[in-house]
Amino acid sequence: MTTPVFLSILIPVYNWDISELLTRLTVQVEELGDQEGVEIIAMEDGSTEKFSNKVTAEKLSQVRYHEFSANQGRAVIRNLLLQAATGEFVLFLDADMLPDRDNFLQGYLDEAKDGKDIICGGISYLQCDREDPRYSFYLYKSARTEALPAAVRQETPWRYLFTSNILLPRETMESVSFSMTFSGYGFEDIEWGIRLGRSHGLKHIDNPCSHMGLMEKSEVFAKMRESIPNFGLLLSLHPACGAQTGAGAIATRLKKFPGFFLRFCDRSLSSLFHKSQMNKLLFICFQLDKAVLLALYLRKNDDKEQDREDA
Repeated sequence: MTTPVFLSILIPVYNWDISELLTRLTVQVEELGDQEGVEIIAMEDGSTEKFSNKVTAEKLSQVRYHEFSANQGRAVIRNLLLQAATGEFVLFLDADMLPDRDNFLQGYLDEAKDGKDIICGGISYLQCDREDPRYSFYLYKSARTEALPAAVRQETPWRYLFTSNILLPRETMESVSFSMTFSGYGFEDIEWGIRLGRSHGLKHIDNPCSHMGLMEKSEVFAKMRESIPNFGLLLSLHPACGAQTGAGAIATRLKKFPGFFLRFCDRSLSSLFHKSQMNKLLFICFQLDKAVLLALYLRKNDDKEQDREDA
């Protein structure tokens, strides 16, 4: 008799080797034994780099693997993974995550059997090369904005909901899906977390995965700039929540300043960021420039709205 699937592990993949992640998860699934029904589903989202993901997946009986020739996008691929899942609960893991604990899955299964909350396990960098100077700023920033203990994250639960490591009932995911209004990079998970928090419990626990996808400071800065339109969309959808973020609160004040002044601030902060080597100063420049860019985006949207009203 086939064991019913209780937990579906869902992994969106884009330009990353998931062989080690699949292997580690499979070992933990096997250690759980036949009493627990667990499936692993990975979807390659139009990756442009080639790895041995398909070869590895075909060797592991618990893994179902799908490839898309074209990129579907972060929100779409997660909704497609959900449609393929058959478990009562789903565990979303990003491709560049590695569980920190040998009982990682057991910890989530215990939580799943205990209630219907959304469970956020958290992010760490324990398994990364933390001595490489190229990633110094990224680790410094993440230690202050992401890799936080559960007690801190629980104070503002929606703000620290990351889809890189999260467990929830499948029926909850089906009733509160990712917004399709977001495209590009960033904030679709935060927006989803805000809506989830209004109708369901958000519980943060210390069951972390190491985020192996470290970035150099120039890439971190570029990603921040890329995310500004989605940050602006978040503020338009949830102004009260968005304003609780540091950059969001500052941007709502800065947008009253002239555009030429904000553009000058952007150039100055950007130049200082790229020239500096001090992480504390880099972090200040990073956060301030994010607020300045967001203010410019909000000003532009306000001008468009005014033009429509005047027309």
